[in-house]
Amino acid sequence: MKIVVSASSFADVVAAMNVADVVELRLDLFSTFPDENKLKGIGKPIIVTIRRRQEGGKYSGDEDRRLKTLARYSVHANYVDLENDVSDEWFEAMRCKVIESYHNFKETPDYEYLSDLVESKRGDIFKIATMGKDKRDVLTIVKLLCEYENLVAFLMGEKFAWTRVMALFLGSPFIYCTVSKSVAPGQLEANKVRKILDALVNF
Repeated sequence: MKIVVSASSFADVVAAMNVADVVELRLDLFSTFPDENKLKGIGKPIIVTIRRRQEGGKYSGDEDRRLKTLARYSVHANYVDLENDVSDEWFEAMRCKVIESYHNFKETPDYEYLSDLVESKRGDIFKIATMGKDKRDVLTIVKLLCEYENLVAFLMGEKFAWTRVMALFLGSPFIYCTVSKSVAPGQLEANKVRKILDALVNF
């Protein structure tokens, strides 16, 4: 289980060094896209993400430019995050592992819908982040995590922030955290997560 810190600036990257196992560069939140060579000096495994507005990000430019930029950064990254509606050619264009992601900020679809997405995955890891409303949504996420490997799945929203930690103990390889402002509803602070995990693992 690895703590991923979502960074919206290089100041966040520096702050993450002592607690992060992996750093996610949310480049849609950076003031400008950095030179690719800057990635070489980070010293931690890197996920590169340029999130579109419809998935909760800030990027609203040309889609072809976004994907070409991700492909360029992929040479220096460990993972690139691609949304599940991106065409096959772009998955093949990446020069590193791919996290295929599905975000739903309104609801959690039923198990059958989400399992179909996982079954048809093209990435190395599939990520599901959906808005939680009740215990039935928790059950859907638990069932998915119990059925599939290499799956990150949790509920968004403050009420269900704990599902992010729960997911680790059901096989999720990553938990996405912050060291500054949250970049997603219910995202937890990395140092607090580290303390929770240390307490539970050593219980």
